[in-house]
Amino acid sequence: MSLVRIVHIAIGIVAFVILPVPLFAKKGSKRHVSFGWVYVYAMGALAVTGVPLAARGLFFDDPARRANALFLLFIALLASDSAWMGVRALRADKGASRGGGALDLIPPSTLLAASVGLGALGLARGVLLHAFFGVLGSLLALSRLSYWRRTPRSRTDAIVKHIGGMGVSSITTITAFLVTNARHVFHLGVFNVFVWITPAVLGGFAIGRAQRAWRSRLAPLP
Repeated sequence: MSLVRIVHIAIGIVAFVILPVPLFAKKGSKRHVSFGWVYVYAMGALAVTGVPLAARGLFFDDPARRANALFLLFIALLASDSAWMGVRALRADKGASRGGGALDLIPPSTLLAASVGLGALGLARGVLLHAFFGVLGSLLALSRLSYWRRTPRSRTDAIVKHIGGMGVSSITTITAFLVTNARHVFHLGVFNVFVWITPAVLGGFAIGRAQRAWRSRLAPLP
């Protein structure tokens, strides 16, 4: 096992173990913020170490393995962009009257291009998993680009976007854990559609519910 893979697995375990702390700690508390930053740094490290691991698959002769390697690269991009969105939404809140800068627009633009490519590849090869994530990534990227181009943006908008970004990043962490253990615990293949899509669907409902709750809580009194 390569050193990069060992480091990647170790960081992934750290991210998975500490994830419940910022999720369930009181929002805005010192614990929420401190462990949230640890999680964000862990996700950044996972993206950095995950790219070379996935890129190695691009050199396989088997077209299916190359396609799966591209998919894993996409997942790394989705996870890192989502965590970045969660951070930037709050940090840029003081400049809510201005549009997003390069730091805000380039990541979702890159995600949009990758999502369109993955979706097209999935349709061409008849791979539902790739097509599903291509559509999902496109919708997320368009939503984030729309957010940065919209002015003015309120504090409530920033918090709702923070929940969405960190929520999607959390889903990727949980999915990675399930996929890693799919063969050993569930006796399923690594790219089993159920293992990949179920966390996205259930997590999407949870994120939407949390966003509605916080928007209602932060709404000004009549």
